[in-house]
Amino acid sequence: MADSAGPMSAREERREVPPGAAWNAVEDAFLKRRSVRKFKDKQVPEHLIRRILEVARFSASQGNCQPWKFVVVRDRAMLDEMEQYVAGMCTMLREQIDYMSLEKGAPEWEQRWNTAQMLQKADPNKLHPIPFGAIALIGAGRLAVFHNAPTVILLLKDVRGVGLPDVDIGICGTSITVTAHSLGLGTCWVGFAQSLNQDPGWCERLGVKHPYEISQAIVVGYPVGNPTRNYVDRETHEIVWFEDGKKRVEY
Repeated sequence: MADSAGPMSAREERREVPPGAAWNAVEDAFLKRRSVRKFKDKQVPEHLIRRILEVARFSASQGNCQPWKFVVVRDRAMLDEMEQYVAGMCTMLREQIDYMSLEKGAPEWEQRWNTAQMLQKADPNKLHPIPFGAIALIGAGRLAVFHNAPTVILLLKDVRGVGLPDVDIGICGTSITVTAHSLGLGTCWVGFAQSLNQDPGWCERLGVKHPYEISQAIVVGYPVGNPTRNYVDRETHEIVWFEDGKKRVEY
């Protein structure tokens, strides 16, 4: 038996990966993961959720501050209540900002347009055209908030986290989604879950107390069909590369 302080074992030894080699299991999971919005009416075994959260617990974080907690909701009645609350919030917001469903130039159109512009300037990320459109769909009852998934994982963020705790939450959530995919499950991020922070009753029920707040939700379940077959267009970004005193641009 090799001495524990000696060279790395064969299991730990780094492998050389030649150009053009096939993707390994980890790379493949990242490349094939898709956001899933349609799930089977089948609950995920508890041990798989625990396995996912154990991987998430080991996610990288700035200063190893680990600014997260997890709340798992699998009670159907409670999930339905959460759905109704968040959808209701979207309905109220839609009635204030959805100018696209009205005739341009009408008095109510002007009012909604002005409100939308004001809110977009104050918080352009949350009212980017993508969530803006989703708010309208949810408010109109055409899009389910939690996609009828059997399990919802709420990611709580410690607002005192080192540096940028939102980045750490993103890393942790990525660990959840990719691990779930590797286990044959589907996931989808749900940012609208943040609206639960506005209700003291929901915060109490979910055990959300300062310095924590709900940052994101990730729904988990068995996907309908095979989402990996869905092609998702990815933009090729410019890469500026510095090496050996030279600069080059790649794509």
